[in-house]
Amino acid sequence: MAKASATMARLTKRVWENKLLTEKTKTRLYQACVLSTLLYGSETWTTLMRHERRLNTFHMRCLKRLLEIKWQDRIPYNDILERAGIPSMYALLAQRRRRWLGHMRRMEDGRLPKDVLYGQLATGTRPVGRPALRYKDACKQDLKACCITVETWETLAEDRTAWRQSLHRVIKAAEKSRSGHATQKRSLRKARTAIPPTASPFVCVLCNKDCQARIGLLSHSRRCPKK
Repeated sequence: MAKASATMARLTKRVWENKLLTEKTKTRLYQACVLSTLLYGSETWTTLMRHERRLNTFHMRCLKRLLEIKWQDRIPYNDILERAGIPSMYALLAQRRRRWLGHMRRMEDGRLPKDVLYGQLATGTRPVGRPALRYKDACKQDLKACCITVETWETLAEDRTAWRQSLHRVIKAAEKSRSGHATQKRSLRKARTAIPPTASPFVCVLCNKDCQARIGLLSHSRRCPKK
């Protein structure tokens, strides 16, 4: 992430602040220079949710910068991604991991990546507690999100074209679902803030301060300035 941030900074005056370049050109340069640096080797990453959130935060910050969007504009992330024509970081990571998984399946026997994927340790024990997330576990989660069973993915991955087409359809559907879910959450949040607050029974009779709870009213009554 530090190298991607440095690449983003080096292109500030030449690209991001250049008024002669269109947003489409800036977006393509961002994909070619910044995203390729940020996601180098991401096909083999085993990421947790906190890692993906951090990467997505950096991704959105860069997009807002090249699109000249300020936080005061209060534009939702879905609108920013649609304007840039780039999926979210969650979709990018899953797409690269699934693509590499299909590539390993089509490898010849004896190749080291394929042997590691299908290999099992003959001896040894795992530590007590929740097992650490493995690459196989991350791939199983990706396949489950694509509605692809563990028993049938190998047959589907044998055909490179069909595998990539299915991934493209699934990623597009997942992005649409994620966008709809985020829009629904935002609508519910706005609806909650629009509801007028109800009258609270815990109001100080001396200064009319609403303490919201009984313990708050008792604490306030000891130090009320009008007491």
